[in-house]
Amino acid sequence: MQRAAGAAFFIRITNAAIAYLSQIVMARWMGAFEYGVYVYVWTWVLLIGTVADLGFAVAAQHFIPRYIEARDHSRIRGFIFASRWVPAVAVTLMAVLAATSVYLLSGSIGVYLVFPLYLACLALPPYGMTAVQDGVARSFGWINLGLVPPFILRPLLLLAVMLVLFAAGFALDAATAMLAALAATWLTAIGQVVVLDRRLEKRIPKARRNTVYGVWIRSALPVLFANIFLFLISYVGVLLLQYFRSPNEIALYYAATKVTAIVAMVHFAITASATHKFAAFEAAGDTPGLAKFYATSTRWTFWPSIAAAILVLVAGKPLLWLFGREFMAAYSLMFVMVAGLLVRASIGPGEQLLNMVGQQRICAVIYAGAFAVNLVLCLAFIPPWGAMGAALAAAISIVVESVLLFLVVKSRIGIRAFVGFSGPR
Repeated sequence: MQRAAGAAFFIRITNAAIAYLSQIVMARWMGAFEYGVYVYVWTWVLLIGTVADLGFAVAAQHFIPRYIEARDHSRIRGFIFASRWVPAVAVTLMAVLAATSVYLLSGSIGVYLVFPLYLACLALPPYGMTAVQDGVARSFGWINLGLVPPFILRPLLLLAVMLVLFAAGFALDAATAMLAALAATWLTAIGQVVVLDRRLEKRIPKARRNTVYGVWIRSALPVLFANIFLFLISYVGVLLLQYFRSPNEIALYYAATKVTAIVAMVHFAITASATHKFAAFEAAGDTPGLAKFYATSTRWTFWPSIAAAILVLVAGKPLLWLFGREFMAAYSLMFVMVAGLLVRASIGPGEQLLNMVGQQRICAVIYAGAFAVNLVLCLAFIPPWGAMGAALAAAISIVVESVLLFLVVKSRIGIRAFVGFSGPR
């Protein structure tokens, strides 16, 4: 787990560096206006992409380890087949609906947006496919295969394809950038599927596919709703700051969020490496082993998060200065944000533990409650306190989420999910 978590953390850090440098390069190539159009259009891909896998990425880590434990190769092949075509059909329908909306609204949106938005619709199916294959690869412990394509290869291919298009005579504008993004997304998805299929042929004996669509979809949908609420928690502060306060405060909040994201990467790394193991322990009926492994996961989430938090806060002002001197005013926000992230780290990957042992619905309810708390507090705190109010609302909602996860894990699974004494009751 330590090796896998280290790989996941390194991949995310590398992704952050590539994203930062590529944003600078593309902005200089394209100019502020065209780059702004590209960012706006690609954001829609990210928004819709959060639901493109229909929850099958997490469901894969719930079911595949169980089928491996039971040597049920027919169900493994059936699930992998279903995890591809069910989300593919759904996201294709989303893309068609989005393209139809662009066509109907083409008269009321800027003409410079229409063609890039059509290209964005074409990028949705491979984007969803990559998310699903990520979950399948993690189920077998293939962290690099799951994370390298979307986080490393896709952004590098984007820059490479843009250079090829420029050499071919295309203008460096938003449409060219979206063409490059479309090509990079498709190439990444296809390459990932090819490599994954080759590994599966060696790992899984040939067997007739056995499918239980109802079971898989009922398990995946609560995860889908949880992801929607988690996404809303991440963005409700920005949306309400735009409504109540000036763009300057949005910029401060955004910069502080980006810098403190380094702390959150530790939680992501442990979750990426440990999730499928929870399902494997539960499938084997090894409750003491599950409790011990979760305790280890919690320690490896919390203490490295403490180290990352200290590093981020010590280097906070220089990191904010890279955005611009005026962004150093966001330094106080970082303390509030880091406090919330450390509370989340103190209980480890509790949400994925619940998802892996069949408690997806209560996990979705917890995230819905955390979103409701965040929304109410944003409405109360942002008008008088601005960006600091948004940061406080986010941190308090994370505390509420963490407390609820701790209580549910303790009551339903019998594990005290807290650093220092995680283990069976």
